[in-house]
Amino acid sequence: MTTPTYLAEVPVDAASGEIARIYGEIRRLTGGPLVAFVYRHLATLPGALEALWRSVAPLLERGELQTRAWDAAARAWAGPVLDSRNILGGLGAPGMAGACRVIDAYNRGNPVNLAVVSVIRAAAGSPAIPAQTIPQTQRWTPPAPLAPIIPIPAANDLDVKLFAHVDAFGRRDSTGQALLVPTLYRHLSAWPALIEFAIQEVRPRLADGSFAAAIDRFRLEIEQLATELAQRHVVPVEAVLATPAVRNAFDRFAPVIPEMVVVGHFLRRALDCP
Repeated sequence: MTTPTYLAEVPVDAASGEIARIYGEIRRLTGGPLVAFVYRHLATLPGALEALWRSVAPLLERGELQTRAWDAAARAWAGPVLDSRNILGGLGAPGMAGACRVIDAYNRGNPVNLAVVSVIRAAAGSPAIPAQTIPQTQRWTPPAPLAPIIPIPAANDLDVKLFAHVDAFGRRDSTGQALLVPTLYRHLSAWPALIEFAIQEVRPRLADGSFAAAIDRFRLEIEQLATELAQRHVVPVEAVLATPAVRNAFDRFAPVIPEMVVVGHFLRRALDCP
């Protein structure tokens, strides 16, 4: 079997210079310990992450994008709560607490990530009303950082079964290359019972459309927020969307992130995280 080509990224521990600075700002303005895959991938494209950050940082400093995205995410999944004790009982209390911290970290970051992608895409269209610059005197205090979480397991450290489980959630691009595997699944593989649970309970729901309505509601709410913000504030996008590779990256991540928001909240309820 041919080993897939994975979507490229600059890991946090490999970042330096301006990329490392932006990674730090992302964590500060989301109050989370993670730098999302979309930013880690953009960091591999010359100038892309820097252009994105120049465009959206003033908006993120105000905080409206984040707080409204988090509010929308809290409503993302209202489906039934599963009795997961038989599957997840082997995690134990420390494992359950650690897994909940990881899920909370993704649930903190992903709504903001989608709003950032969406506001760039919205700003690339024609605003209905003239945009106004963001008053520099208005600043927002980010939430307190979430508790530390375990490092993302290295793919090379996963056994064959876990590796296959994680890859099962991957998506290829239109050419059939460059597998995009949401990082949450690799992170959850630190608890084999939990990734087994995701295979048994999450993957079928993704396949049969059980999550579709929730994903669409959340995506549309964020798109409406993004359009509103792009109309009210100057969000320069020409430099951000300057190359086909960057536009392709936005197109690839845009449908994946809302899915992960719903999955994250589904998992949080299944684990009965405090």
